[in-house]
Amino acid sequence: MEFHLSKSFFAEAAHRNPSGNERQQRLHGHSYRIELLAAGPAAPGPGWVVDFGELKSLMQPVLQLVDHGHLNELPGMGEDVSTAGLERWVLEQVQSRPGGPPEWFRGARVTIMGDLAFRPVRLPASEREHIPARIGFGFEAAQSLPRLPDTHPCRRLHGHSYRMEVAATDLDQLGPHLLVLYETLDHRYLNDVEGLDHATCERICRWTWEWLAARDAGVLAVAAQETPSARCVYFGD
Repeated sequence: MEFHLSKSFFAEAAHRNPSGNERQQRLHGHSYRIELLAAGPAAPGPGWVVDFGELKSLMQPVLQLVDHGHLNELPGMGEDVSTAGLERWVLEQVQSRPGGPPEWFRGARVTIMGDLAFRPVRLPASEREHIPARIGFGFEAAQSLPRLPDTHPCRRLHGHSYRMEVAATDLDQLGPHLLVLYETLDHRYLNDVEGLDHATCERICRWTWEWLAARDAGVLAVAAQETPSARCVYFGD
């Protein structure tokens, strides 16, 4: 009996897609999910096909190159920096390791965590975070944090599939503003946006608040999320 396993890893990376449309050709970034796949019979002793720690060890040198990196500059990546191209590159890295791939290795899957479109959703009030009802949407962008030390990974060019949430006095009137906001930030290098040359979550929240306040949007709260584990909420000064 054969079992099929997967272990997910996450990487924040920037790229330009020269074969994509005009939006995709701009410098931008994504949050990627990279799954390593394994299959085989369960060994009678430990009761598993492979220790998930071995999958982690197999992926670690690959992740060090991809995470907080620029895909177009990866050695051997070539012109195809799509999800299919990154998947091919990950496979080549594993297959070229000394001794070849392990016998249980079955491949890799790469997906982008973001919506890749303007898909606003209404979210109820959150008692836990004390946030009123709001509208959430995602955007894909690259950034670097130039004020950090050279050794910090966030100083390097990288990217995120961001989640943004905005609460306002009138959510029905907020939608058109958010579409313009999306077009301003999506598939961009945030450092080129005036006021976002050092785009921490905190600065993105405050910048968004000020951008909406200048349009009398009745903003009450702004949340920005770089990854599922990194989130900031701003309630104004």
